Amino acid sequence: MKADEIREKIKQEKGFSPNYSQLGKILEVTRQTVGGYYKENDFTESHIKKLEDHFHISFTKSKTGEVENLKINGGNTDTCVDIPVRGDVFASMGCGVTIYNESQTGVYRVSKKLVSDLGTVNKNLEMIFAQGNSMYPTIESGDSLIIDRARKDVYDGKVYCVRIDGQLFAKRLQKIPPHSVNVVSDNTQYESFKIDFSQKIDFDFEVIGEVRWCGRVMK
Repeated sequence: MKADEIREKIKQEKGFSPNYSQLGKILEVTRQTVGGYYKENDFTESHIKKLEDHFHISFTKSKTGEVENLKINGGNTDTCVDIPVRGDVFASMGCGVTIYNESQTGVYRVSKKLVSDLGTVNKNLEMIFAQGNSMYPTIESGDSLIIDRARKDVYDGKVYCVRIDGQLFAKRLQKIPPHSVNVVSDNTQYESFKIDFSQKIDFDFEVIGEVRWCGRVMK
């Protein structure tokens, strides 16, 4: 069951509908995880159990009374693979986001064909979420981002997830030979800046991986 289905079930049984923040507090995840990822995908079995215990409601009982095996995004396991979702990790498209929790919060099932089309293997992939508007219209706040952590070499004009001074960003990187990288926002309201690695820099910089895919719920 997805977030809004859970909320509707609680409303039917208890007479009120909890918001995303309230559900997130019960599950110990962020509001964005509930209202973003779990708005499109089924809750994990452990999260269903937490909600059942909290609200004293049976959400997904089979005829035998056992909790059904939940499959995120469905699909035939022979043609699909799971990639980890870090639902509490956000790549900023603005002033940066300091990350305190990079633990896995779920999985997202995608087709092997998509992984092949991305030119990678599933063990290198993970999903995080975007926050801010500096990469608009290419990436919008709340978009899910699939990152290929094996692609760290900067190729001109591609979008990467980068860590700058302890904060994560989604930015377009332009390599300036021999030693510099231009960090570019697609939103023209934000100025680009250059990092010259031939000079001593007083902050940490790391390319986490290339953003290979982004997706959103249509508005």
